[in-house]
Amino acid sequence: MSNEPAPVVQLDDVPPCRRCERPGLMLTRFPNSWKNQRGEDVTGFREMTLCSSCDAADPAAAPLLALFDGDGKVVEKDPARFIELAADWTADVAGRRVNEEDLAAEEELFRRDEL
Repeated sequence: MSNEPAPVVQLDDVPPCRRCERPGLMLTRFPNSWKNQRGEDVTGFREMTLCSSCDAADPAAAPLLALFDGDGKVVEKDPARFIELAADWTADVAGRRVNEEDLAAEEELFRRDEL
């Protein structure tokens, strides 16, 4: 059994999407770790906001998005199904990492004032 905290899902007072500023549908907060410049593990949390616009083309988000109505309210009547899909999406986004090569290329464009 892990001592790692379980992910937390928030449906009330969800902040806007950080990508597009539209209203967020759901916020998930989950443990995250990374290596600092000395190669030491740093532990903390990451948060992701489910967005009906930004996540519309994401296959991992599609089943979860289908549980929300046009007003951003959950319409699923089976809480177990919602929990399952929220956990699946959280696990998927928790496993995503930044593509360091793409980030370096974008940083170079930014430094040359071409972005």
